[in-house]
Amino acid sequence: MHPVRIHAPLPAVHARLVGLMAWGLIAFNASCAPLPESEPEDLGSTASAVSGGNILFVGNSFTHGNEEPAYSYNKASVTDTNGSGIGGIPGIFKKLTVQAGLAFNVSLETASGQTLGWHSTNRSAIIGQATWNTVVLQEQSTTPLPTARGGSPTSFTNAARDLRALVLSKNPFANLFLYETWASPASVGTQGYPSGTPGLQAMQTDLREAYFTASRELGFTGVVRVGDGFLRAVDQGLADPNPADGISAGMFNLWSAQDSRHSSRHGSYLSAAVLFAKITQVDPRGLATGTGSAAADLGISATDAGNLHRIAHEIATLADPAVARTLLPVTRATFTGAVTAGTPVSITGSAQLASLTTTEGTFSNLVAATANGITGTNMPSSLGPVPATANAAATGLGAHDGANNVGGGNFQFGTAFTTKTRFFIVETTLASAAVGDPTTVTLINASNQRVGTYSLTLAEGDFTATAAGNTSASLATLNYTGGVASVTGSPAGSLKSKLGGVSFSLADLGVTDVTSVSGATGLRISSSTLDPNIVGLYSVP
Repeated sequence: MHPVRIHAPLPAVHARLVGLMAWGLIAFNASCAPLPESEPEDLGSTASAVSGGNILFVGNSFTHGNEEPAYSYNKASVTDTNGSGIGGIPGIFKKLTVQAGLAFNVSLETASGQTLGWHSTNRSAIIGQATWNTVVLQEQSTTPLPTARGGSPTSFTNAARDLRALVLSKNPFANLFLYETWASPASVGTQGYPSGTPGLQAMQTDLREAYFTASRELGFTGVVRVGDGFLRAVDQGLADPNPADGISAGMFNLWSAQDSRHSSRHGSYLSAAVLFAKITQVDPRGLATGTGSAAADLGISATDAGNLHRIAHEIATLADPAVARTLLPVTRATFTGAVTAGTPVSITGSAQLASLTTTEGTFSNLVAATANGITGTNMPSSLGPVPATANAAATGLGAHDGANNVGGGNFQFGTAFTTKTRFFIVETTLASAAVGDPTTVTLINASNQRVGTYSLTLAEGDFTATAAGNTSASLATLNYTGGVASVTGSPAGSLKSKLGGVSFSLADLGVTDVTSVSGATGLRISSSTLDPNIVGLYSVP
């Protein structure tokens, strides 16, 4: 969990308490179903409320609204940093905060069709201002999807990481939220999902997983589950899942009648209501729906607005999806020895790994593994003299050499494992490729025999996110002068390599009872392509 700090001066009575006192007796519109008993009434259980200050919305047409009346709504009360005269969903959010008696200065930085990577490259001067207390990031609608569905999840993660780092470099106490977008009738077909409600559910599941994975791994304040709000309105029979054949009686259309992809006035209002509920943690069911309200301004009936308020409340009070494992990429490392400063650092000779960082923190209590039985098919690579054996190449915390294509290998630690143990692998690959290779890890005992059936399958995406041809996010770079020509180059040392890493726990290996693996002393790593430099462990507090 990442602490959230409130930076704007608090009013005499905290805004959330005002909401409870003013609205606590108002349950919901009489036409609505009651809330499920299993859902908590305490909004935002994993983060503190944000009651005001300077908030920036970054995104594209899913943020600024693609059509009137949302596109220009309340534009005089918000700041469009690009000078386009847009109000959009931030304008609706602003009106809702005014209705609730909160003081937010709302700005938006939006560009139609663009990704967060585009914003990072082209709008860093706007986003990277110390004035922002809260920043909300919305990715292009299909980028977070699996690659098999036409997405680019690595691009999403990299851009979110870069923008988070940019914001925090200017204001270390800023709140950062990810704005989860929605599945749509048009998108499910384009991206290869089934038609109808099953397709909406499947696409939203992929979006949800991508946003929460990025939030956990990168350390965001939280995810605003706008897309889940859309799906809930469909599941409750309030929104028509297939507007193309006409809107069923008693239902509304969440998507634009023009393209069945962007948000309609109802969709834009629901988006703003979910943002309002999650960020401020004020119960939206007490928001006014009569003359002068945002709902009335947009032409949304009191009944529909009441349903949308209720859905926003339900979504904002949902517990975050359960975390199935603690497997985490290594996002930073420090080295001692022959290291040249840079971004990332360059290892020029014998160097030692001193610390590594994941979203759980930075750890320097590293214990190295002693390698044996490595059956790599290629000659070990190194800076300077080639190591005598593959086992030597992958022993200890030295980062100046590595075993190419490990094949199989045993890594012994000589220490007992606990629930707080985190294992890690730091591996090397050419700068022209992405870090990470398919790898199987199993628990072994001191005799190198497998312990039970405990194993873990690692994929490329589990390692440090470093795209092919890019070294900016890698842990370090180096140029091998000994080893196979495909790694060292010709002349030797002319090809650049980079380091990346992954950490994981006993739970990731499937261990639920540590005493059941008391005889485990090491790991066996099997891969035809992995080039491990360092295998080790550390303990979390």
